[in-house]
Amino acid sequence: MLLRAARADAASGLLDIRRLGEMLSRIEGRIVHKALDHVSPLAVPVMLEIGREQIHGEASEALLAEVEAALVKEAMQ
Repeated sequence: MLLRAARADAASGLLDIRRLGEMLSRIEGRIVHKALDHVSPLAVPVMLEIGREQIHGEASEALLAEVEAALVKEAMQ
């Protein structure tokens, strides 16, 4: 999930590819990929950013809080 988000950021010019490559080189051999059947608690911040649309006014905070609560609940199961 996190690598997919990084790839999407890179495609849109929001990520420094060189720094990402250096970081991946540093952790090579020390990271384990494990497919999960639910959202990881570490992925919640990334999930909140993916597909984020700009909504103006009080509704934006309420909507974001609702989505955040749902993701945290799923991650903690």
